[in-house]
Amino acid sequence: MFQIKNNRYVTKNVDDEVPIETQFFLWSLIDAQVQNGNTLDYFQKFELKATAKGQMILHSQEEPQWSQATVIAIPNECCITKTIWVIDSEDYQTMLFPEEY
Repeated sequence: MFQIKNNRYVTKNVDDEVPIETQFFLWSLIDAQVQNGNTLDYFQKFELKATAKGQMILHSQEEPQWSQATVIAIPNECCITKTIWVIDSEDYQTMLFPEEY
């Protein structure tokens, strides 16, 4: 379902709590999968966790089942521990926290 689009939104809570650089990186992970020709589910899940090496991001989906871990070397004080969902509704994509669904 996912395509590279201009109609992308983030909730106010995501905008307030997730650094803009991290938001852009999450979008870029989706875009990389699209550009590689991979089939993406309408529902993308990102689990972010602070580690000794930086920000760990586990990107996954259910159909087809797939996951990939990435670590970004950033200062630990910039790391967050959150789960973020990105949902594609065909006309637009929204980045939100699970509790906002």
